[in-house]
Amino acid sequence: MTRTLFSIIGTILSLALMLNGCAAVYVPVSWDYSTEVQKLSRSDMLLVILYDRYDPDRQTLRGTGASFQEVLMPVEVKHHLGAYRKDTQLIYRNLYNEYTTARLRELLVHEFAHHIWFTSMTPAQREQWEEHLVRNPSPVQVMVRRAYGRSTDYAAEDFAFTVESARPVDIKELADIGVITIKERDTLLAMGIPHHVGSPQCGPGPCASRERQFN
Repeated sequence: MTRTLFSIIGTILSLALMLNGCAAVYVPVSWDYSTEVQKLSRSDMLLVILYDRYDPDRQTLRGTGASFQEVLMPVEVKHHLGAYRKDTQLIYRNLYNEYTTARLRELLVHEFAHHIWFTSMTPAQREQWEEHLVRNPSPVQVMVRRAYGRSTDYAAEDFAFTVESARPVDIKELADIGVITIKERDTLLAMGIPHHVGSPQCGPGPCASRERQFN
């Protein structure tokens, strides 16, 4: 009887969420944008460095993965540029968003940083990066703590948003912990990459929970 009651309550709550929310549909980022994302991964210097080292075959950009949905409140939908799934190791975009070249680059850098964090960085590298942000707090950390409800998301999001909007000190730290080489560090610093330093741009309105990872 108790189990049945909980089941009924769960169904009612799920229906209420569905009725009051919106289903954000995520598709592989290459769907309709294959040419653009492939070109970015081979022309933007930061993406070239990261992709050539961590995904030379551009498997995270393949267009063959299945789509999936997430229930969001209407106000949230416009802030969700994309997602990275650890199970598929694939980068996704929001089906209902339009993407300029600048927004696509922003999405790729952020989500590919998640790929590096989850698949290539050692626990020691992650710990060193977190210590770096303790010594050199980034403006993005404030936004991350406002936008993400689970503290377990903070470290990965801090890394992704910081790489997306890196300061020179962050580029130097990426080399110090071995994510990029000294030569690559010097190339990026000489070119002033990334160009957008400071808080990431999340479109109209305040930055919100614009990205999720899925197990």
